[in-house]
Amino acid sequence: MKRSKRWLLATLLVGVSLSSLVITRETSHAATSNPQNFISQLKSPVQTVANKYKLYPSVMMAQAALESGWGTSQLTTSANNYFGVKGSYNGQSVSMQTAEYDSNGQLYYTKANFRKYPDAKASMTDNATLLRNGTSYNPKIYSGTWRENAKTYSDAANALTGTYATAPGYGGSLINLIQEYGMNSLDSSNSSSGSTADKVVYDTAKYYGASGTQTANLSNKYSSYRLYNHVKNTRAGITKTAWSKVKAAKGVKVYLDMRAVKTSGKSKAKSTWYRVRFAKSTKSKKYWVYSKALTFPSIKYTNGTAKVKVNSKLSGSYYDHVLNSPYLAVAKGKLSKLTAKTYTADSQAVKTQDGIKTTWYRIKVGSKKYWIAADETAASPQYDYVTYSAASGTKKLSSKYNKYSLYNHVKNTHFDQKASKWPKGSKKGVKVSVNLKGYKTSAKTTWYRLKFNGQKTNYWVDARALS
Repeated sequence: MKRSKRWLLATLLVGVSLSSLVITRETSHAATSNPQNFISQLKSPVQTVANKYKLYPSVMMAQAALESGWGTSQLTTSANNYFGVKGSYNGQSVSMQTAEYDSNGQLYYTKANFRKYPDAKASMTDNATLLRNGTSYNPKIYSGTWRENAKTYSDAANALTGTYATAPGYGGSLINLIQEYGMNSLDSSNSSSGSTADKVVYDTAKYYGASGTQTANLSNKYSSYRLYNHVKNTRAGITKTAWSKVKAAKGVKVYLDMRAVKTSGKSKAKSTWYRVRFAKSTKSKKYWVYSKALTFPSIKYTNGTAKVKVNSKLSGSYYDHVLNSPYLAVAKGKLSKLTAKTYTADSQAVKTQDGIKTTWYRIKVGSKKYWIAADETAASPQYDYVTYSAASGTKKLSSKYNKYSLYNHVKNTHFDQKASKWPKGSKKGVKVSVNLKGYKTSAKTTWYRLKFNGQKTNYWVDARALS
């Protein structure tokens, strides 16, 4: 982005004599009949653009006034060019006479093309882009104007001296304009003398990596959200990409390699984001997207207990989460390192992906817990074997019934096994109906499935609780 000698441009374009250039430039705001009209007309685009790029609206307004002679320069009136930007904008430009300096420091006049903008907002955006992105040789040359770096609009204005303009009084001229015309009110500050303005508050994000190839699909609401080059509002200059630029449609598979939990800098509300790509290759372009733009495999978690035997001869891994879950998973070690005969599991997950169900167990290894897949005989729960047969009729509670517990399954045969208390009114001799019989071969014990009179719930109990 090329610019003319900013300190001289506006006054040259409105025909001020050379001998009065500097004086007129520094006092040009007094020459206009209605500065407040200028501020009122530009308030909306200035605040919209400056806030988007995390700059001070007051400084941008002062620059626009100073650079354009309060909007009276020929370049501004004919091309909406408030900052003297050379070149063309979407192929549009105007040719005007401008002042330049040769290698010996001598002033001369020449014709140059300047950008012609469709409106003031486009000009403000060009200026904001320059301040945020800097130059090819120094992207941070204007970082002193960024609200996260400049505590006050005065700091931001002074940061333009020697960078944006070489004139030693440039920053001071902007500050004078801001103070004289109350432009600092655009920054939502209660101060009128350059005190600390509202500082930009960015959201923060905590990032989590992912192992292997993990996937999700675009949801039916994906188009309600946007693709970003970073998690939204966690830094300045974040750009959006339209869905039309990628191969997007409901149900399209995307590949994920990172998850982020974002915390709002203002409300402290949390949201989840994912880094996605539209091809399996890890070299493919990556984007960040809000979690509601994606759908993940369904996972049903069940608390329980079981002894799980691990096949340490396989080459797989164990993880901190179920693979392809919304948490994304990171491999924590190889199955070959799990050398104990059995591990205790306290949670089971049944995942359904593309119509295929797989079971996972969370096992305790030392003091930590990890997830391991039960498919391909990588891990298998160690349950007692039971043979079942039909049963009917009634039985009575024995004198020793309360030494045993009621269960939802034969004990140690299912992961989600739960023990229940005996119903109110249970005592020796109470009749119950039985509807199924089980025999545990390892313990050589018999079990019955029963119901209490007037209840619908089935319970399993050791046969010794009955007579």
